[in-house]
Amino acid sequence: MNNFIYLISDQVQKSLEKNDTGVLIERFEDIGSSKIKFLRSGSTHTIEDYLFSEFKISNTGDEYDHKICDRCFKRLETTVCFENNRHKKNNLITKRPSCKACRKIKNGKSISTTDRKIWDLKKPKGFELFNCPICDKTSIAGLTKIVLDHCHLTGKVRGHLCESCNTGIGRFDDNPYILEKAKKWLS
Repeated sequence: MNNFIYLISDQVQKSLEKNDTGVLIERFEDIGSSKIKFLRSGSTHTIEDYLFSEFKISNTGDEYDHKICDRCFKRLETTVCFENNRHKKNNLITKRPSCKACRKIKNGKSISTTDRKIWDLKKPKGFELFNCPICDKTSIAGLTKIVLDHCHLTGKVRGHLCESCNTGIGRFDDNPYILEKAKKWLS
């Protein structure tokens, strides 16, 4: 099993930040430093041992004091840095996998109020048929959730989609390169 570390100082190197997590690759006990591969940057650095702390990755997550963000790979306080997402079995609250700062970047630019009003008039009303332009599935508005898709970089509306396709695009970060890789994977 990997030995995970997090930086306890922001005075390390320019490309590294406090709370960055990494995997210990090699210890140099004679000089008091270790070689570490950092997850956020993918880079490997030799760091003095007093600048980081080891932790058990299995002791992170919603039910613990700290959690690792799935985007910036920082070890952060669970209750402070992660928003509530949904309730699980036994009414347990799960937190979002991304920290608040990364979530703000992922959410990007919102649809303008003017555009939202224009597109809301075009949205299929209850029990009208809707054909999703991506999956071609015919749905019944009101029984299936129809959502307004937009570019998170610009806020420009692309149109209405079924919720499944909109979620899929979001999971791929609206990134055509990732979608192309997924397409090749399926081939």
